[in-house]
Amino acid sequence: MPEKNILSQSEIEDEIKNASLEDREINFRGKVLSFLSLEEKVIERTIDLEAAVILGPVSLQGTLIKGNLNLNEAIIRGPFYFGSGILKGDLNLEEAKVNGVVNLVGTKIEGSLNCRGLNIAGFLSLTKSEIKRNVNLSEIKISDAYHAGLIIKGDIYLSNGVIWGDFSLVNSQIEGNVDMRNGFVGGKAVLENTKITETFILSGVKMKDKFVLKNVEYKELIK
Repeated sequence: MPEKNILSQSEIEDEIKNASLEDREINFRGKVLSFLSLEEKVIERTIDLEAAVILGPVSLQGTLIKGNLNLNEAIIRGPFYFGSGILKGDLNLEEAKVNGVVNLVGTKIEGSLNCRGLNIAGFLSLTKSEIKRNVNLSEIKISDAYHAGLIIKGDIYLSNGVIWGDFSLVNSQIEGNVDMRNGFVGGKAVLENTKITETFILSGVKMKDKFVLKNVEYKELIK
């Protein structure tokens, strides 16, 4: 890929500044970025990365985003970090591909988390996160990853997480474990037609509304 087509860090920073001055969304739609590092910052606008290609990691640790974060159909060739962040809108990862872990530990999302069709090589962690609306993990595929001789299990961690709206895990494939221990779902929880290769952990989870568990495969269930 020609280097001239890859946005530099200065071009990324210029777009963020210009979007604020022009009172519009930050637009990286369809662009190619070497990486995205915006740790411990306050971003005043929605960030649009739909169909973008990010050649390295996305680092948003501890950042406040006062809008949506749109990564639909994006390709991230590294891990995605947004731990301890705050998002005032929705986090959209529909049909995205992440070649690394997705770390949302302790993140607060005031909208919904939309991950329909997300493909991850690594784990997805929502441990101690809080999502004010819905979480859609339907049609996702989470695979084990191999780095320097080590295996990173393709797990989903929802332990001690709070979802105030609905939760769906439908038509999905999880190569590792699904850990929902001590989690909370305020709306309807639907887990259907999903394969969990390892253990499904439900111990201590609290469901305030309807819980649908249908055609879910797993090696072991821990309640």
